[in-house]
Amino acid sequence: MVTITQDTNKIHNGFVKLTGSGPSVYADTSPAPTIDLDDREGWLYSKSSGAEKFNYYIYGEGSHPITLGNLKSVFFSASVDNYVNGASVPFVVIYTKMTGSGDSGSFYHSRISYSLVPNNKNNIQIGELCLFKCINNPVNIHSTYRNIHLSNKIVTGDGASSEEILFISIHSDSSAADTTKILVQDAGFQTHDNIITRKIEFTT
Repeated sequence: MVTITQDTNKIHNGFVKLTGSGPSVYADTSPAPTIDLDDREGWLYSKSSGAEKFNYYIYGEGSHPITLGNLKSVFFSASVDNYVNGASVPFVVIYTKMTGSGDSGSFYHSRISYSLVPNNKNNIQIGELCLFKCINNPVNIHSTYRNIHLSNKIVTGDGASSEEILFISIHSDSSAADTTKILVQDAGFQTHDNIITRKIEFTT
């Protein structure tokens, strides 16, 4: 079991390099993330036009599936470098595996998203690195960054606790302003039984 206890944002047990395995993580992102010109750690996404967005896939089923009911928390460290409105803030999406009966999408059974509540009172500052989290507070994940809870939950499909998770991803909104810039430093998830705690650093 991996336990992360230090009061720091530097403890990771997984790494994804932008020029290494990065393309498999940012997959259908457009345009691709880049390094930050101010030498901050992480991947910088800069939207230029239209329906562009990023999707960073931080979990794909391995040897042992995780169910929705066993997922305790999803979290990521990010900075919104150009805040226009709530659509500027990245969010979490969880897809479950198709069952062949009542599937809601072309590749998933259910889709659950967690985003910032409309008209939130968090007053996110431009360029402020924050720890965004959803579902529950992760255990033994401590950060010096301000915590922002993504509590606006939208379920497409059944969203039953027994459903096996296909992907967990961090997204930006395709409807966000063309000036949108978002830096993501790391992301992770934790299960209720505390057997799995993943914190993956996005490196350059």
